[in-house]
Amino acid sequence: MRVLVVNSDGTSLQPLTRRLQEGGWQVIEAQDWSMARQAVQVGDTDAVIVRGRPADAQYEAFQALAQAINRRGLPAVVTDERFSIGPDARTLVDVTGTGATESDLVNRLSTVMRYHVWVRRMESELENMQRLGKRLNDHFNELDQEMRLAGRLQRDFLPRGAEPIPGVKFTTIFRPAMWVSGDIYDYFRIDEHHVGFFIADAVGHGVAASLLTMFIKQAVSPKRVTGQSYEVLDPSEVLRALNVGLADQMLPNCQFVTACYCLLDTRTLTLRFARGGHPYPVLIRAGGAVRELQALGGLMGLFAGETFPSDAVQLAPGDKVVLYTDGIELAFPTEPGAAGPNACHLDLFARMGRLPLPEMVERLEDEIDDQTGSLEPRDDITVVCLEIAGAAAARNGGL
Repeated sequence: MRVLVVNSDGTSLQPLTRRLQEGGWQVIEAQDWSMARQAVQVGDTDAVIVRGRPADAQYEAFQALAQAINRRGLPAVVTDERFSIGPDARTLVDVTGTGATESDLVNRLSTVMRYHVWVRRMESELENMQRLGKRLNDHFNELDQEMRLAGRLQRDFLPRGAEPIPGVKFTTIFRPAMWVSGDIYDYFRIDEHHVGFFIADAVGHGVAASLLTMFIKQAVSPKRVTGQSYEVLDPSEVLRALNVGLADQMLPNCQFVTACYCLLDTRTLTLRFARGGHPYPVLIRAGGAVRELQALGGLMGLFAGETFPSDAVQLAPGDKVVLYTDGIELAFPTEPGAAGPNACHLDLFARMGRLPLPEMVERLEDEIDDQTGSLEPRDDITVVCLEIAGAAAARNGGL
């Protein structure tokens, strides 16, 4: 290791040089500030001892040496407290004062060198961590952009500005818990007399569940086409075909789907419905009476032979039908001491049932927003609401 000893006061360097050489140092001597700065700039030294005080006329050269030492990042021991490397310090400097002996200077230099090695090691580790942090930050920014794009693409698969269906109104809520959702829904006109709509929930939420929703969207087939004719399929048959398609995929980790499919005959206002492991549809009569439309049917995607019996209910103008995923149930707290499943959402439907459909859905969203934890929902929330238009004043109140 090479140490530059700067001595401007004319005293002998022999004692200091001898002590340094005994410690294994190779000593380079400089008798003035300019010579010392040149030695620092060409890289001939690993550490510096600055001994003595500069005269006023030499102070500028003295500070130039200090800046050169800082730029090179050399550890230094100095005896003049005016030695300053400024706020942008890149090295360690120990100021001993003018009364330091040769032993003091050598011991201080040894201490500074030890700390210098540790500091350099920590700086290197910090730089590595900063580079890693930047790479991780870039990676997460890229992932965030990709997931936002995936969320927008998923929304593009949902009905937007669909062709108006005479006598029928639809309003929806779609709130993924993350960038993308494990819920999917659709409503569509099958022919001039039939309207189909469904809601499905792939187990979990996030990317894996959202990919499964794309399969569900394509697998739901409301009619069977044979040559020049077609047959509108009963909800039980639609869900049976979807279940077979899911089971044929042999999804890993026992992944399953719940779904509810409804078929409305716009001539008779008869609604046929079937479900597979999904929360029951809710019927809200024009007068505000609420009941669940119960039907049998197990989880989908597990057993190809599962059946999903359908049932029917007669609707009237002003009636509403609500399909929802279990995220609605999780959005509202369970009443203390309640023995059964959470039914807060059913109470909400009963209170809001008389409202026009857009206002009802808006109020429902406000209620969801008011719940504790609404900014970090536990599950995806999706609601599909159907209203039979007409006869707004005829609120009959019956079931």
